[in-house]
Amino acid sequence: MVTLKPISPKESHILQNMARFYVYDLSKECGLEDFEWALPEDGLYKISDLSNYIHDADRQAYFIFVGSERAGFILLNKATVDPETNWNVGEFFILRRFQGKGIGRKSLELLWQYHPGTWEVSVIPENKCAYAFWKRVISELGQGVSEQEANISLQDGSQAKRILFQFHNSVEESL
Repeated sequence: MVTLKPISPKESHILQNMARFYVYDLSKECGLEDFEWALPEDGLYKISDLSNYIHDADRQAYFIFVGSERAGFILLNKATVDPETNWNVGEFFILRRFQGKGIGRKSLELLWQYHPGTWEVSVIPENKCAYAFWKRVISELGQGVSEQEANISLQDGSQAKRILFQFHNSVEESL
């Protein structure tokens, strides 16, 4: 059984720890020719402080559970390209042992029941697995889907090329 649980401030260290696995997984898809994804000297992948997803009113953070076990996380923000968009999926991660089992799709169904509206999801173009996942799930669950290349502003103020999906979720609100 897949459930979502808001991440509490007491659990922020767990999110930070899990995020290192997220960066590690990203390095497989995105890190072949980019030094940014190389293993750091101390052997620990770096991740920016994600506590703002827990504390800021314009952000939301959820752990994904399978039964009583954490299987991943979803981080939402309102940093959207289109000001009419309600939410952006800032980060989405399923631990490797839970991937390919429909858990990601089910967690998004639950998320979109909690937060109906207009959404954006941006994908690093080199991340072919993530692109295929989002294209499939959004086409199944979204309405008015558009896909385009865009330059997205990152937390550090830099710009990055992304594939941007914009859509309205079509999941019936039942929660």
